[in-house]
Amino acid sequence: MKITPKNLIYHNLVGLRIKVKVHPDAGIEGLEGKVVGETKNFLFVDAEGSVKKVQKLGYFEFTLPDGRKVVVSSEAIRGRPEERLKRFLKA
Repeated sequence: MKITPKNLIYHNLVGLRIKVKVHPDAGIEGLEGKVVGETKNFLFVDAEGSVKKVQKLGYFEFTLPDGRKVVVSSEAIRGRPEERLKRFLKA
C-alpha cells in the first residue's frame, strides 16, 4: 500500500526521513535523519552516520517517498507498527 499523509501512522516508519519538530529534550529538537529502527517507545535515527535513540514524545515531521512532508504527534505513532495497525482495523 502506498504511504499517504492519511495512512502514514499505520505504516512501518523505517526508511523515512524524519525531523524532530518539538521534543521535551531540547537537545533532540531539530534532529534530522533517516529512521533505521523502531520499537514501541523509540525511533532510531541515522543522523549523519550516527544513530540516535529518540523517544516517541512531541512532534515529528516525516518526508514521504513522494516528497510530501507530514507532521505527526507522538501519540499517533506510539506503539509498535503492528499495534498501530490493529488500532486502525478496530476503527
